Amino acid sequence: MIRSRCPADHDEARTRLRAARHVGDPLADDLVAAFRGLPGGEGAALLDRALAEGIDAVPGAPAALRALLDDASRTPAWHDPALADAGATSFWRAGAPALVLSLTYGALAYGYQYADLSRPLAATGRLERMASRRLGETSRWLLAVTTPGGMRPGASGWILSVRVRVVHALVRDRLRRSGTWDEPAWGVPISAAGAAATAIAGFDVFPARAMADLGLRTTAAEREARSALWRWVAHVMGVPEGLLPEDHAAAVALADAIPEVLDGPDADGTRLMHALLRHGLPLEGMLPRRAVGPARALGAPVLAAVVRRWMDPGTADVLGVPRSPLGRLIPLVRPVSRAQAAVLATGLLGDEGRVARAQIGALRRLLDAAGDPAAPVSPAASQGPALHASRA
Repeated sequence: MIRSRCPADHDEARTRLRAARHVGDPLADDLVAAFRGLPGGEGAALLDRALAEGIDAVPGAPAALRALLDDASRTPAWHDPALADAGATSFWRAGAPALVLSLTYGALAYGYQYADLSRPLAATGRLERMASRRLGETSRWLLAVTTPGGMRPGASGWILSVRVRVVHALVRDRLRRSGTWDEPAWGVPISAAGAAATAIAGFDVFPARAMADLGLRTTAAEREARSALWRWVAHVMGVPEGLLPEDHAAAVALADAIPEVLDGPDADGTRLMHALLRHGLPLEGMLPRRAVGPARALGAPVLAAVVRRWMDPGTADVLGVPRSPLGRLIPLVRPVSRAQAAVLATGLLGDEGRVARAQIGALRRLLDAAGDPAAPVSPAASQGPALHASRA
C-alpha cells in the first residue's frame, strides 16, 4: 500500500492512480464482510448506534466496525481541523448561486465522463427516477461537509461521509459478487482511484475552476484551506494516504492526471447525463404538477449549456450534451458574481461563519421544499434494490 501522500508531480500522480484502480477500501470491505454474517439489518443498526453514540456504546461490536471508525476519526499529523473549517467557511464566500452551478451541474456531471465512476452508478438502474434523488442526496451531503465544524468526528458531515463510505463498500461487494463486473478490465468497482477523483478533482479542483469562470477570485490561502478540507473529507471516506494531496498544487496534479488513467465516457455515462439534464432538477415539491414537465423542458438547454462549457467538447459530444449558444452568456454573470462576493466580504450580512450558515440554511429549506430526504444516506436502504448488470 502507498503510504506517503500524493506529490505535486503529474507523472507520479498518474502512476499512483493507475495502481489505485485495482484497490478498494480494505477497512470498509472488511466491515461489509462482517455484516454478511449478521442477521438482516443488524449490521446497519450497529453502525447507526456507533455513529450516534460512539463505538463504546456498542457492546460486542465487530472488530471491523471499530477499525473503520478508528481510521475515520483519527487525526493524522497533517490534518489541521481549524484550517479545514476555514476551508468550509471560505467555500460559501462565493455565494450559493455560483456554488450550486459549479457543484451540481459541474462537479456531478464531472463524474459521468469517466466510465470508472459511471458504471457503478448505472448499475443501480432506475436512472430517470433516481436522478433528482441522487442530486438531492449529494446536495445534503455537500451541505453537511461544508458546514464549518461539520467534518469534526461525530458531526453531521463526518457521519454522512462514513455512511457513504460504507454504502460504497456494500455496492462494491455486490458488484464483485454479481458475476457481471469485469474487474481485470475495469478495475475494482468504486476504486480508490475513483474515490480520489470524486473527492479531490470533482469537489475541489473542478469547482474551483468553474467558479473562476464565473468571475470569482480566490486567494492562495483560500485555495489551500479548501484543499485541506477536501483532503480530510477524502481521508474519512477511505482514500489511501498515497492519493491524498499535500497541498492545492498536488490536488491539481492529481486532477490533471485523471483523464490519462480512468476509462473515458461510455453508454452508462450518456444515460446518466441524459437523466441529470432532463430529470435532475428537484421540481416536484416546488411547482404544481402540471408545470413540472414544461419547466424541465425549458431548463434542460440551460443546464446543458453550463455542463458543456465546463467539459471537453469531444467528451460532451459522446455524452450527448446538446450544443447551445447559451454557454456564451456565462461571462455576463461575472459582474453579478463578483458583486455578490464583494457584498458578502464586507461583513454587512454578518461575519463569514454567519453568512455560511445562512446560505446553508436557505439551501436546506429549498431541498425540504423539493421533498428530498433529510437523512439521505442509508447502508440499510442500499441493500434493498437489486443491482443491475452494467455493460460497457
